[in-house]
Amino acid sequence: MESSLSRRRFLSLAIAGGALALAVAPLPWLRRPLLVAVGSELEGLMGEVEPLFERQHPSIDFRWQVQGAQDMVNRSLEAAKDRPRVLIPANRDLLVELAENLRQQGESRPFLQPPSPIASTLLVAVAWPERARKLFPNGRFDLAGLRRAAEAGRWPAIGGPEAWGSFDLRSTDPMRSNSGQLTLALWCRDQPAAVCAAALRRAVYRPARSTDILLREFISAGPNDGDVAMVYESSALARQGEAQRHRSGGYVLLAPDPTFETVLAAAVLGGEGVGSEADGQRFVTFLLGEKGQAVLARGGFRLPDGRGGSSLGNGVKRLPPPPRKELEELLRRWQQAG
Repeated sequence: MESSLSRRRFLSLAIAGGALALAVAPLPWLRRPLLVAVGSELEGLMGEVEPLFERQHPSIDFRWQVQGAQDMVNRSLEAAKDRPRVLIPANRDLLVELAENLRQQGESRPFLQPPSPIASTLLVAVAWPERARKLFPNGRFDLAGLRRAAEAGRWPAIGGPEAWGSFDLRSTDPMRSNSGQLTLALWCRDQPAAVCAAALRRAVYRPARSTDILLREFISAGPNDGDVAMVYESSALARQGEAQRHRSGGYVLLAPDPTFETVLAAAVLGGEGVGSEADGQRFVTFLLGEKGQAVLARGGFRLPDGRGGSSLGNGVKRLPPPPRKELEELLRRWQQAG
């Protein structure tokens, strides 16, 4: 009798222990997938986010895709089982536009909740020190001077040495990337749209499809492949160390005044998608929490509570992105110039 009780007690403890093990560390095939789409400006931080989020939610298999902001919105218009459940483009205005387009397609509830702002960043320039000193002798970004250099096309025409060759401005493709759209809007402030869009298209050397790809190319190729690049402040800060390792002194960061500030927001997509709406909301809640916000601050972002960013960016006027109608006109002019 006592032996039988012992066996039953052992079996009960074994079952309880197995249940506890599954709760603490679910088997891989029992975990629920959750797919999140992010802009390239968040790519480097997702490796930090993944273990922190999965430790807090061990039954969720966190996955992410990197997409250009405009590409992300365009792809989300098509219902598909492999759609990301959470979208985080570089500009929350794109989510507002997406929600309206989805409603027009018959979606009564495009998002689980209104998009939640998680961080912001500014449009800035990075340049190699000797090129920056020649182009901006007073140490401050000068849009008019940048336009003149782009129009001249070669460094000798603006007082630079012959060895520097052509003047190469780098930016992302505004048809695919939010930073490219902001660059186009900044370039064309107080300028006729058709003329300035065509001038920028001539000036930009090999538009990249994302900000992170642009910065990687800018750093690895050095001054021979780009003199000035228009990027996000967060990306420029995050890659400063890499630039210093590749090139003595690295690049310098210059903030246009005024410049555009873009707000990143997260939205849980309704309808078909990889992952449940509830798990999508768990991820958004994590990003807004202490651990998620700490990762974003380390990545150079400006957070809703004021942390992050550079002291240089603190001293300039920040403008909201231009209205969508204005951007669409600039994009139309950009396409026509091609």
